[in-house]
Amino acid sequence: MTGVNRSAAKPSFDLEELVAHYQRQLSGEALYYLQRRGIEQETAEQYRIGFEPGKIGFYVQSGKIGGYFENRVIIPIVDQQGLPIDLIGRSIDSREPKYKTLVGEDGYLFNESVLEQTEDVVLCGGLFDVLNLAQSRLPAVCPPAWMTFKETYAEKFKGKRVFVCLGNDELGRRESSRIQELLQGVSKDTFIVNLPESIKDVNDFFVRVQNPLDTFIQLLNETMEESLLLPISPDVKHITAYTEEYMKRYRGQSTGLPTGFELLDKALFGGLRTGLYFITGCASSGKTMLMKQIADEIASRQTPVVYVSWDMTSFELWARSIARLIGTEPQLVLSGQASPDDVSRANKQYVPISKWMWTIECSLETTMDRVFATIERIAGIAGRTPVVFIDHLNRIPTTGLQRQPQTVAEHQTMLAYVLKQWSRENDTPVISAIPIDLGAERLPEGAEASADVILSLTQEEEPAEGGTGQLPCALRLIKHRNGSLATVPLRFLQRQACFEESAPERTAEETAKSEGA
Repeated sequence: MTGVNRSAAKPSFDLEELVAHYQRQLSGEALYYLQRRGIEQETAEQYRIGFEPGKIGFYVQSGKIGGYFENRVIIPIVDQQGLPIDLIGRSIDSREPKYKTLVGEDGYLFNESVLEQTEDVVLCGGLFDVLNLAQSRLPAVCPPAWMTFKETYAEKFKGKRVFVCLGNDELGRRESSRIQELLQGVSKDTFIVNLPESIKDVNDFFVRVQNPLDTFIQLLNETMEESLLLPISPDVKHITAYTEEYMKRYRGQSTGLPTGFELLDKALFGGLRTGLYFITGCASSGKTMLMKQIADEIASRQTPVVYVSWDMTSFELWARSIARLIGTEPQLVLSGQASPDDVSRANKQYVPISKWMWTIECSLETTMDRVFATIERIAGIAGRTPVVFIDHLNRIPTTGLQRQPQTVAEHQTMLAYVLKQWSRENDTPVISAIPIDLGAERLPEGAEASADVILSLTQEEEPAEGGTGQLPCALRLIKHRNGSLATVPLRFLQRQACFEESAPERTAEETAKSEGA
């Protein structure tokens, strides 16, 4: 799949008709769900909230009516004229993803029209936060359910007083600070509202607190007064938040995404987290094979993954996954020499992975802007921002960059900065391969500065002719922004198309202790 032009992704169905259809079905269990979230029927009618109780023969692809939003309340996103431009469905049971979008439109905020009517606005993290506030006659907006706050949204708040009130956790606090930075010099004032410790978000506040409207207004006034008296909060204001995050990590409740390599996950404090990761190595060192193996592992855990490739076709990448599942060399799958029965069995194993995997096959004309637009649409389908793998950095065209790089080093540096900023803005890991020349150990200084983690994949020895097919190699952490450097010993099983960790060599002292025991 090549990069998608956003203008070409307009729906072929009538959104107004769909809104009316879903609105007619709002009753029973859906109204009870809204009631539990503190939303009154009058508010549901005002915002044209609907419901899809089950499949009734409609499929979006064919332009007919169907069960895409099965068992979800459906909230329209409208433009400045009040016309629906997207639909977001929220499951009323435990099914994932919690949120699904129909179109993936990201140019508008939910309830954006209120910005034309007010100088003060509350910027929330979720649709139900906004509905609770709007129900209480307080102006509020939020990004679509699957999006973080984008830089392009900042201009919408020009000259306004903005009260940022996101989720009451470390992620919400971090995002609040980022938004405050984006709004600096654009909004009239930006205040970060801290909810009481036991409250999760605005919706939770309005459901659980007595006299929620008066209490919330009091909280806004206190926030504004504190900020005016002390424009920059001292660290003491954040000690509780920092301690909460530490205790989560202490209890093992805050971990990264497992890579499938235990020693690597241990070195990375539990796996991949938000940030930019580089996997470096010489040509044909196995970077793509390793990245695809990690990508498949993450997708197998029902986390959405996007694999972006300027280097290989989607068929070539699929062949590597199938070869690994069969336990054979990729060349046999690529050349059509693998057993069809083996391929069929491997495909059945791959189906659960492929449900969470999207491959974007790029050409030399596919810019990063087009890739980001496609990823954001995928996020709308998946209900959350995916983990992104890029293969590889040097292939990404320079079109669309602020200025044309003059050297390879400048090219890598500029793209590294773009990827790092996108990772932070969307709160997801970005993993990119970068080939380096034989004997080279370092990336350009600017590229290294943007990376949070740099992993160097090296072969420990040349493969012997007629040997076992096991190639000793190592994954070296040569940069780790928040941790120690380490070396993860690996071996590449050429005939099984996979990497696995190998036990590190024991020291003489460890050997002596073992023998003594």
